[in-house]
This record gives sequence, C-alpha cells and structure tokens, in this order.
Amino acid sequence: MTAKKFKNFTEQIFVWKWDGIEHTFLAGMEIFLEDYKADHFAKHLVDQEMNRLHLLTNNALQRERLTALCFPTDEVVTPIEALNLNEKADVKAEVKEKEVEFPDLNTTEEKEEKEEEKVEKKRGRPLKVTSKNE
Repeated sequence: MTAKKFKNFTEQIFVWKWDGIEHTFLAGMEIFLEDYKADHFAKHLVDQEMNRLHLLTNNALQRERLTALCFPTDEVVTPIEALNLNEKADVKAEVKEKEVEFPDLNTTEEKEEKEEEKVEKKRGRPLKVTSKNE
C-alpha cells in the first residue's frame, strides 16, 4: 500500500465520507492519504467542481485537468512516512497560527491599566496597587 498527497484545490471546504466517516478538507489543504482514499476523494471533489462549473461530468478532458489539480506532486510514500509528513505539516500549521496571533491586543481593562501605569510613572508617583476584585 502507498500514500500520496491529496489537495483540495478549490476555494471552498470539501466534505465527503469514506466508510461512513465524514472527512473535511479546508480550501487549499494538502494531506497525505492512502492512495485509494486519495483517488476516492479526488473523484468526488472533481465531480462537485464540475457540477459547480456546469460542466458535464463525463467530459474526460476537463475531468483529467481537474484531477491533476488534486495531486500537486507525484511523490508516493509509505503510510508510515505519510503519517510523519502529516504530523510535521500539522506542527507547522500550529506554529503559523501562533505567529498570526496578536499578543498586543489586550482587553480594554488591561489597556486602561497599562495607560494608568504610564501616567503615574510620568508623574513620579508610586504605582497604585489594586486587586482585580475591586
């Protein structure tokens, strides 16, 4: 058995079932899957896209073109290698999400407290000590 990279090349979320289990692929998502699952999802993604574009699903030329978009690389790996590659991709996605976060966007209350601290420091006064319960 081998695994290959499947890509949801569309701009929409693609949801389809395999063996009664629903799988969700975000727009542009790439993931290594067992070759038979990748082929299954590619077939149904292409069907959906052809229907959306009002193309006949038996149009072999268009089907071939869209199917090629489902497989961005010819790389074929073992299922164990695929798991490792998918885990690395998940870690990279988590790091990217954390980089996108804006830590300097605090709540209004935190911003007000920081402003008060700045003002009191400028005046040379000792900082007010208040508890969060007040």
